[in-house]
Amino acid sequence: MRLKKIFSIFSILVVLIPNTMALNIEDVEEDLICACGCYRILLNCDCEVAENMRKSIKDMIDAGMEKEDIISRLQLLYGNEVLATPPKKGFFTSLWIYPFLIISGGLAAVYILIKRRNAEWYYDPDEVINEDIDLDEIYDRSR
Repeated sequence: MRLKKIFSIFSILVVLIPNTMALNIEDVEEDLICACGCYRILLNCDCEVAENMRKSIKDMIDAGMEKEDIISRLQLLYGNEVLATPPKKGFFTSLWIYPFLIISGGLAAVYILIKRRNAEWYYDPDEVINEDIDLDEIYDRSR
């Protein structure tokens, strides 16, 4: 009895898993930008160019092509601008590296500025108001 239950659950999973893993148009559309120039994700664009791209994606899926093959074919047709995320090769490598370099440089600059800044109080502000102070002494101490 227990073996029958396990076998029936296994057979149901075998039947259902391939259907849930099948490639659909939305899986491909979310990785592409519409080629009309609106710079929207293809999934959210409703122009004529987007409809033509969807039709060609559907034809490629029906032909049995994988997601990567479809994206590379559309990349050949429309150029790298059609990719929602730039490839990590060639010039586009800098698009992945520069943000980290800029943030790291900014953090280093802030750290250096904070270290150079001397936050030591030389005088109590209330006492300074009532006394005459030697400005040369303050200048010498700040160096």
